[in-house]
Amino acid sequence: MDALPLEGIRVADFSWIINGPQTALWLAAMGAEVIKIESKVHLDAMRTLPGAMAGDKPGPNCSGVFHNLAYGKKSVNLNLGTTRGRELAYELVKRSDFVIECFAAPHTRKLGLAYEQLRAVKPDIIVISVSLLGKTGLAPADWVGWGPMAASYVGMFDAQGYPGGPPRQTGGTWPDYAIATAVAFHALAALRYRNRTGKGQWIDASMGETVMGEMPEWFMDYFMNGRDRRQWGNRDDVMAPHNTYPCKGDDQWIAIAVSSDEEWDALWRVMGSPPWAKQEEFSTQLLRWKNQAEIDAHLREWTRNHEHIELARRLQAAGVPAGPVLDSAEIHKDPHLWEWGYWWELEHREAGKRVLPGLPVKFSAVPKFNYATPPDLGEHNREVFGGLLGMPDAEIARLIDEKVIY
Repeated sequence: MDALPLEGIRVADFSWIINGPQTALWLAAMGAEVIKIESKVHLDAMRTLPGAMAGDKPGPNCSGVFHNLAYGKKSVNLNLGTTRGRELAYELVKRSDFVIECFAAPHTRKLGLAYEQLRAVKPDIIVISVSLLGKTGLAPADWVGWGPMAASYVGMFDAQGYPGGPPRQTGGTWPDYAIATAVAFHALAALRYRNRTGKGQWIDASMGETVMGEMPEWFMDYFMNGRDRRQWGNRDDVMAPHNTYPCKGDDQWIAIAVSSDEEWDALWRVMGSPPWAKQEEFSTQLLRWKNQAEIDAHLREWTRNHEHIELARRLQAAGVPAGPVLDSAEIHKDPHLWEWGYWWELEHREAGKRVLPGLPVKFSAVPKFNYATPPDLGEHNREVFGGLLGMPDAEIARLIDEKVIY
Protein backbone atom coordinates (compact mmCIF):
# COMPACT_ATOMS: atom_id res chain seq x y z
CA MET A 1 0.00 0.00 0.00
CA ASP A 2 1.22 3.51 -0.78
CA ALA A 3 2.10 5.68 2.20
CA LEU A 4 -0.69 7.76 3.68
CA PRO A 5 -0.35 11.50 3.00
CA LEU A 6 0.48 12.56 6.58
CA GLU A 7 2.76 9.73 7.66
CA GLY A 8 5.62 11.15 9.70
CA ILE A 9 3.49 13.95 11.20
CA ARG A 10 2.72 13.79 14.92
CA VAL A 11 -0.19 15.44 16.73
CA ALA A 12 -0.43 15.96 20.49
CA ASP A 13 -4.20 16.03 20.90
CA PHE A 14 -5.38 17.49 24.20
CA SER A 15 -8.91 18.15 22.93
CA TRP A 16 -12.09 16.44 24.01
CA ILE A 17 -15.79 16.10 23.21
CA ILE A 18 -16.30 16.68 19.43
CA ASN A 19 -14.78 19.61 17.52
CA GLY A 20 -11.11 19.09 18.45
CA PRO A 21 -11.26 15.28 18.31
CA GLN A 22 -12.95 15.39 14.89
CA THR A 23 -10.17 17.67 13.62
CA ALA A 24 -7.61 15.19 14.94
CA LEU A 25 -9.57 12.34 13.33
CA TRP A 26 -9.10 13.83 9.85
CA LEU A 27 -5.36 14.04 10.46
CA ALA A 28 -5.17 10.53 11.92
CA ALA A 29 -7.14 8.96 9.08
CA MET A 30 -4.72 10.56 6.61
CA GLY A 31 -1.76 8.99 8.38
CA ALA A 32 -0.64 11.36 11.13
CA GLU A 33 0.32 9.81 14.46
CA VAL A 34 -2.31 11.32 16.75
CA ILE A 35 -1.65 10.85 20.46
CA LYS A 36 -4.79 11.62 22.43
CA ILE A 37 -3.76 12.92 25.85
CA GLU A 38 -6.60 12.34 28.30
CA SER A 39 -7.08 11.70 31.98
CA LYS A 40 -9.22 9.71 34.38
CA VAL A 41 -9.49 12.92 36.41
CA HIS A 42 -11.88 14.30 33.79
CA LEU A 43 -12.85 11.63 31.29
CA ASP A 44 -13.69 12.73 27.79
CA ALA A 45 -17.47 13.15 27.92
CA MET A 46 -17.81 11.15 24.70
CA ARG A 47 -16.39 8.09 26.46
CA THR A 48 -19.28 8.11 28.93
CA LEU A 49 -22.13 9.52 26.84
CA PRO A 50 -25.44 7.93 27.92
CA GLY A 51 -27.15 6.00 25.16
CA ALA A 52 -23.98 5.55 23.13
CA MET A 53 -22.77 2.31 24.68
CA ALA A 54 -22.71 -1.08 23.00
CA GLY A 55 -25.80 -2.86 24.30
CA ASP A 56 -25.33 -3.85 27.93
CA LYS A 57 -21.60 -3.11 27.96
CA PRO A 58 -21.16 0.37 29.46
CA GLY A 59 -17.68 1.69 30.04
CA PRO A 60 -15.17 4.23 28.72
CA ASN A 61 -14.01 1.88 25.95
CA CYS A 62 -17.45 1.01 24.56
CA SER A 63 -18.95 4.35 23.53
CA GLY A 64 -19.98 4.39 19.88
CA VAL A 65 -19.67 8.16 19.70
CA PHE A 66 -16.12 7.99 21.03
CA HIS A 67 -15.25 5.25 18.55
CA ASN A 68 -16.59 7.47 15.78
CA LEU A 69 -14.21 10.23 16.89
CA ALA A 70 -11.11 8.22 17.80
CA TYR A 71 -10.28 5.54 15.28
CA GLY A 72 -6.69 5.64 14.06
CA LYS A 73 -5.47 7.37 17.24
CA LYS A 74 -3.40 6.42 20.26
CA SER A 75 -4.36 7.17 23.87
CA VAL A 76 -2.23 8.05 26.89
CA ASN A 77 -3.22 9.23 30.34
CA LEU A 78 -1.73 12.33 31.92
CA ASN A 79 -2.86 14.33 34.92
CA LEU A 80 -2.04 17.90 33.86
CA GLY A 81 -2.85 19.07 37.37
CA THR A 82 0.51 17.69 38.50
CA THR A 83 3.90 19.23 37.82
CA ARG A 84 5.32 15.99 36.42
CA GLY A 85 2.23 15.48 34.27
CA ARG A 86 2.72 18.93 32.76
CA GLU A 87 6.41 18.19 32.16
CA LEU A 88 5.60 14.97 30.32
CA ALA A 89 2.97 16.76 28.25
CA TYR A 90 5.60 19.26 27.17
CA GLU A 91 7.97 16.43 26.26
CA LEU A 92 5.29 15.16 23.90
CA VAL A 93 4.81 18.67 22.51
CA LYS A 94 8.55 18.90 21.76
CA ARG A 95 8.24 15.81 19.60
CA SER A 96 5.07 16.89 17.80
CA ASP A 97 4.17 19.01 14.80
CA PHE A 98 0.69 19.99 16.01
CA VAL A 99 -1.09 20.57 19.29
CA ILE A 100 -4.89 20.57 19.36
CA GLU A 101 -6.96 21.95 22.24
CA CYS A 102 -10.56 23.10 22.57
CA PHE A 103 -10.94 24.58 26.05
CA ALA A 104 -12.18 28.01 27.09
CA ALA A 105 -9.29 30.47 27.27
CA PRO A 106 -8.89 30.54 31.09
CA HIS A 107 -8.76 26.74 31.26
CA THR A 108 -6.37 26.56 28.32
CA ARG A 109 -3.90 28.79 30.15
CA LYS A 110 -4.44 26.95 33.44
CA LEU A 111 -3.54 23.67 31.74
CA GLY A 112 -0.44 25.23 30.18
CA LEU A 113 -1.77 24.90 26.62
CA ALA A 114 -1.95 28.53 25.52
CA TYR A 115 0.04 29.29 22.37
CA GLU A 116 2.67 31.42 24.05
CA GLN A 117 3.19 28.69 26.67
CA LEU A 118 3.60 26.00 24.03
CA ARG A 119 5.75 28.17 21.77
CA ALA A 120 8.19 28.54 24.64
CA VAL A 121 8.46 24.74 24.70
CA LYS A 122 8.75 24.29 20.90
CA PRO A 123 9.14 27.50 18.86
CA ASP A 124 7.87 26.04 15.57
CA ILE A 125 4.83 24.25 17.02
CA ILE A 126 1.50 24.68 15.23
CA VAL A 127 -1.28 25.08 17.79
CA ILE A 128 -4.90 24.55 16.81
CA SER A 129 -7.48 26.06 19.15
CA VAL A 130 -11.12 25.28 18.44
CA SER A 131 -13.77 27.17 20.39
CA LEU A 132 -17.29 28.53 20.30
CA LEU A 133 -16.46 32.04 19.01
CA GLY A 134 -12.68 32.11 18.86
CA LYS A 135 -10.27 33.24 21.56
CA THR A 136 -9.47 36.66 20.15
CA GLY A 137 -11.71 39.61 19.38
CA LEU A 138 -14.53 41.07 21.46
CA ALA A 139 -16.51 37.90 22.22
CA PRO A 140 -15.95 36.60 25.76
CA ALA A 141 -13.05 34.15 25.52
CA ASP A 142 -14.44 32.10 28.40
CA TRP A 143 -17.72 31.27 26.67
CA VAL A 144 -18.28 27.56 26.15
CA GLY A 145 -20.99 25.62 24.38
CA TRP A 146 -21.95 22.92 21.96
CA GLY A 147 -22.38 23.36 18.22
CA PRO A 148 -26.04 24.43 18.47
CA MET A 149 -24.97 27.39 20.63
CA ALA A 150 -22.64 28.56 17.87
CA ALA A 151 -25.35 28.23 15.22
CA SER A 152 -27.77 30.13 17.45
CA TYR A 153 -25.32 32.94 18.17
CA VAL A 154 -24.72 33.71 14.49
CA GLY A 155 -28.36 33.61 13.44
CA MET A 156 -28.73 30.27 11.69
CA PHE A 157 -31.69 29.19 13.82
CA ASP A 158 -33.38 32.52 13.15
CA ALA A 159 -32.96 31.92 9.42
CA GLN A 160 -34.60 28.53 9.73
CA GLY A 161 -38.06 27.44 10.70
CA TYR A 162 -41.31 27.94 8.84
CA PRO A 163 -43.17 31.21 8.19
CA GLY A 164 -44.84 32.44 11.36
CA GLY A 165 -43.00 29.95 13.53
CA PRO A 166 -40.22 30.36 16.11
CA PRO A 167 -36.52 29.89 15.33
CA ARG A 168 -35.77 26.23 14.67
CA GLN A 169 -32.50 24.45 15.24
CA THR A 170 -31.02 22.00 12.78
CA GLY A 171 -30.49 19.33 15.40
CA GLY A 172 -27.34 17.54 16.39
CA THR A 173 -23.94 19.18 16.79
CA TRP A 174 -23.02 19.47 13.12
CA PRO A 175 -21.11 22.79 13.60
CA ASP A 176 -18.53 20.77 15.58
CA TYR A 177 -18.00 18.53 12.57
CA ALA A 178 -18.15 21.40 10.09
CA ILE A 179 -15.37 23.34 11.80
CA ALA A 180 -13.22 20.20 11.98
CA THR A 181 -13.40 19.83 8.21
CA ALA A 182 -12.43 23.47 7.75
CA VAL A 183 -9.62 23.38 10.30
CA ALA A 184 -8.06 20.30 8.70
CA PHE A 185 -7.48 22.45 5.60
CA HIS A 186 -5.98 25.29 7.64
CA ALA A 187 -3.77 22.84 9.53
CA LEU A 188 -2.26 21.61 6.27
CA ALA A 189 -1.74 25.18 5.10
CA ALA A 190 0.09 25.98 8.34
CA LEU A 191 2.19 22.85 7.95
CA ARG A 192 3.25 23.88 4.46
CA TYR A 193 4.05 27.38 5.74
CA ARG A 194 6.21 25.95 8.53
CA ASN A 195 8.03 23.68 6.09
CA ARG A 196 8.83 26.71 3.90
CA THR A 197 9.70 29.22 6.62
CA GLY A 198 10.53 27.21 9.73
CA LYS A 199 7.88 29.16 11.66
CA GLY A 200 4.96 27.69 13.55
CA GLN A 201 1.77 29.57 14.32
CA TRP A 202 -1.52 29.63 16.16
CA ILE A 203 -4.78 28.68 14.40
CA ASP A 204 -7.62 30.31 16.34
CA ALA A 205 -10.76 28.63 14.95
CA SER A 206 -14.35 29.72 15.65
CA MET A 207 -17.40 27.49 15.27
CA GLY A 208 -19.60 30.57 14.97
CA GLU A 209 -17.71 32.06 12.04
CA THR A 210 -17.60 28.64 10.37
CA VAL A 211 -21.40 28.49 10.45
CA MET A 212 -21.64 32.04 9.07
CA GLY A 213 -19.43 31.07 6.14
CA GLU A 214 -21.94 28.37 5.19
CA MET A 215 -24.93 30.72 4.91
CA PRO A 216 -23.62 33.75 2.96
CA GLU A 217 -26.86 34.52 1.09
CA TRP A 218 -28.63 35.23 4.38
CA PHE A 219 -26.12 37.94 5.32
CA MET A 220 -25.54 39.30 1.83
CA ASP A 221 -29.26 39.89 1.32
CA TYR A 222 -29.22 42.17 4.35
CA PHE A 223 -25.91 43.86 3.54
CA MET A 224 -26.87 44.58 -0.07
CA ASN A 225 -30.67 44.87 0.00
CA GLY A 226 -31.57 45.64 3.60
CA ARG A 227 -33.82 42.57 3.78
CA ASP A 228 -33.93 40.64 7.04
CA ARG A 229 -34.75 37.19 5.69
CA ARG A 230 -35.89 34.62 8.16
CA GLN A 231 -38.10 31.59 8.56
CA TRP A 232 -38.45 30.69 4.91
CA GLY A 233 -38.77 27.01 5.66
CA ASN A 234 -37.77 25.00 2.61
CA ARG A 235 -38.43 27.76 0.09
CA ASP A 236 -35.88 29.27 -2.26
CA ASP A 237 -35.35 32.76 -3.71
CA VAL A 238 -35.84 31.55 -7.29
CA MET A 239 -36.74 27.88 -7.54
CA ALA A 240 -40.34 26.69 -7.29
CA PRO A 241 -41.48 24.15 -6.43
CA HIS A 242 -38.78 23.82 -3.80
CA ASN A 243 -39.96 21.83 -0.80
CA THR A 244 -40.36 18.45 0.84
CA TYR A 245 -43.49 16.42 0.18
CA PRO A 246 -45.09 13.45 1.97
CA CYS A 247 -44.88 10.02 0.39
CA LYS A 248 -46.48 6.64 0.91
CA GLY A 249 -45.73 5.13 4.30
CA ASP A 250 -45.21 6.42 7.81
CA ASP A 251 -43.37 9.76 7.85
CA GLN A 252 -41.72 9.26 4.45
CA TRP A 253 -40.77 12.32 2.41
CA ILE A 254 -39.19 13.44 -0.84
CA ALA A 255 -37.40 16.72 -1.67
CA ILE A 256 -38.07 18.29 -5.08
CA ALA A 257 -36.47 21.43 -6.54
CA VAL A 258 -37.32 22.89 -9.96
CA SER A 259 -35.12 25.62 -11.42
CA SER A 260 -36.21 25.91 -15.06
CA ASP A 261 -39.04 25.46 -17.53
CA GLU A 262 -37.36 22.29 -18.78
CA GLU A 263 -37.35 20.74 -15.32
CA TRP A 264 -40.98 21.81 -14.82
CA ASP A 265 -41.97 20.09 -18.06
CA ALA A 266 -40.09 16.95 -17.01
CA LEU A 267 -41.89 16.95 -13.66
CA TRP A 268 -45.20 17.41 -15.47
CA ARG A 269 -44.55 14.34 -17.62
CA VAL A 270 -43.59 12.16 -14.63
CA MET A 271 -46.80 13.30 -12.89
CA GLY A 272 -48.78 11.99 -15.85
CA SER A 273 -49.34 15.36 -17.59
CA PRO A 274 -52.01 16.77 -15.23
CA PRO A 275 -54.00 19.71 -16.75
CA TRP A 276 -53.57 21.92 -13.68
CA ALA A 277 -49.78 22.18 -14.27
CA LYS A 278 -50.36 23.87 -17.64
CA GLN A 279 -52.50 26.68 -16.29
CA GLU A 280 -51.34 30.25 -16.97
CA GLU A 281 -50.33 30.93 -13.36
CA PHE A 282 -47.70 28.17 -13.59
CA SER A 283 -46.38 28.93 -17.08
CA THR A 284 -43.10 30.66 -16.10
CA GLN A 285 -40.55 30.27 -13.35
CA LEU A 286 -41.52 33.62 -11.82
CA LEU A 287 -45.23 32.79 -11.86
CA ARG A 288 -44.55 29.40 -10.31
CA TRP A 289 -42.54 31.10 -7.59
CA LYS A 290 -45.40 33.49 -6.87
CA ASN A 291 -47.93 30.64 -6.78
CA GLN A 292 -45.82 27.99 -5.10
CA ALA A 293 -48.27 27.42 -2.25
CA GLU A 294 -50.84 26.14 -4.76
CA ILE A 295 -48.20 24.01 -6.50
CA ASP A 296 -47.17 22.53 -3.16
CA ALA A 297 -50.78 21.53 -2.45
CA HIS A 298 -51.04 19.73 -5.79
CA LEU A 299 -47.68 18.01 -5.37
CA ARG A 300 -48.55 16.80 -1.88
CA GLU A 301 -51.63 15.06 -3.24
CA TRP A 302 -49.51 13.38 -5.92
CA THR A 303 -46.42 12.36 -3.94
CA ARG A 304 -48.36 10.79 -1.07
CA ASN A 305 -49.28 7.92 -3.42
CA HIS A 306 -45.66 7.03 -4.22
CA GLU A 307 -42.75 5.40 -2.40
CA HIS A 308 -40.09 8.04 -1.74
CA ILE A 309 -36.95 6.25 -2.96
CA GLU A 310 -38.51 4.90 -6.15
CA LEU A 311 -40.14 8.26 -6.93
CA ALA A 312 -36.80 10.03 -6.51
CA ARG A 313 -35.23 7.61 -8.98
CA ARG A 314 -37.97 8.25 -11.53
CA LEU A 315 -37.64 12.01 -11.18
CA GLN A 316 -33.85 11.91 -11.41
CA ALA A 317 -34.07 9.74 -14.54
CA ALA A 318 -36.34 12.38 -16.08
CA GLY A 319 -33.96 15.22 -15.21
CA VAL A 320 -35.77 16.60 -12.15
CA PRO A 321 -33.60 17.36 -9.08
CA ALA A 322 -35.12 15.20 -6.34
CA GLY A 323 -34.01 13.07 -3.45
CA PRO A 324 -35.63 10.87 -0.80
CA VAL A 325 -35.49 12.13 2.77
CA LEU A 326 -33.83 9.12 4.37
CA ASP A 327 -34.06 8.23 8.04
CA SER A 328 -31.14 6.80 10.02
CA ALA A 329 -32.11 3.19 9.35
CA GLU A 330 -32.32 3.80 5.59
CA ILE A 331 -28.99 5.61 5.57
CA HIS A 332 -27.40 2.70 7.43
CA LYS A 333 -28.66 0.25 4.78
CA ASP A 334 -27.97 2.48 1.78
CA PRO A 335 -26.05 0.31 -0.71
CA HIS A 336 -24.21 3.25 -2.25
CA LEU A 337 -22.64 4.26 1.06
CA TRP A 338 -21.45 0.70 1.61
CA GLU A 339 -20.13 0.23 -1.92
CA TRP A 340 -18.44 3.63 -1.86
CA GLY A 341 -16.68 2.68 1.37
CA TYR A 342 -18.14 5.35 3.64
CA TRP A 343 -19.56 2.83 6.10
CA TRP A 344 -17.11 0.33 7.53
CA GLU A 345 -17.30 -2.32 10.22
CA LEU A 346 -15.26 -2.24 13.42
CA GLU A 347 -14.65 -5.35 15.48
CA HIS A 348 -13.94 -4.10 19.02
CA ARG A 349 -12.77 -6.47 21.73
CA GLU A 350 -15.29 -5.10 24.27
CA ALA A 351 -18.04 -3.52 22.22
CA GLY A 352 -18.15 -6.18 19.51
CA LYS A 353 -19.12 -5.37 15.95
CA ARG A 354 -20.33 -1.90 15.06
CA VAL A 355 -20.58 0.29 11.98
CA LEU A 356 -18.69 3.60 11.75
CA PRO A 357 -18.49 6.35 9.12
CA GLY A 358 -15.22 6.97 7.35
CA LEU A 359 -13.92 10.01 5.50
CA PRO A 360 -16.24 11.42 2.80
CA VAL A 361 -13.44 11.55 0.22
CA LYS A 362 -11.33 9.14 -1.82
CA PHE A 363 -7.68 9.48 -2.83
CA SER A 364 -6.76 7.66 -6.02
CA ALA A 365 -3.32 6.79 -4.61
CA VAL A 366 -4.59 5.71 -1.18
CA PRO A 367 -6.79 2.59 -1.27
CA LYS A 368 -7.65 2.87 2.42
CA PHE A 369 -7.27 5.45 5.15
CA ASN A 370 -6.11 4.70 8.69
CA TYR A 371 -9.22 3.13 10.21
CA ALA A 372 -7.39 1.43 13.07
CA THR A 373 -9.40 0.39 16.13
CA PRO A 374 -10.18 3.32 18.48
CA PRO A 375 -7.89 3.24 21.53
CA ASP A 376 -8.87 2.08 24.97
CA LEU A 377 -8.28 4.59 27.72
CA GLY A 378 -4.51 4.82 28.24
CA GLU A 379 -3.86 1.90 25.89
CA HIS A 380 -0.60 3.37 24.58
CA ASN A 381 0.91 4.60 27.85
CA ARG A 382 3.90 2.26 27.74
CA GLU A 383 4.39 2.58 23.98
CA VAL A 384 4.46 6.38 24.09
CA PHE A 385 6.16 7.05 27.41
CA GLY A 386 8.52 4.11 27.14
CA GLY A 387 9.15 4.22 23.39
CA LEU A 388 8.78 7.83 22.28
CA LEU A 389 10.02 9.43 25.53
CA GLY A 390 12.40 6.61 26.49
CA MET A 391 11.18 6.26 30.08
CA PRO A 392 12.05 3.01 31.92
CA ASP A 393 9.22 0.71 32.95
CA ALA A 394 9.93 1.31 36.64
CA GLU A 395 9.42 5.06 36.27
CA ILE A 396 6.21 4.56 34.30
CA ALA A 397 4.90 2.20 37.01
CA ARG A 398 5.82 4.73 39.71
CA LEU A 399 4.01 7.58 37.90
CA ILE A 400 0.96 5.36 37.48
CA ASP A 401 0.98 4.68 41.23
CA GLU A 402 1.38 8.42 41.91
CA LYS A 403 -1.56 9.16 39.56
CA VAL A 404 0.54 11.30 37.24
CA ILE A 405 -0.05 8.90 34.38
CA TYR A 406 -3.73 8.73 35.25
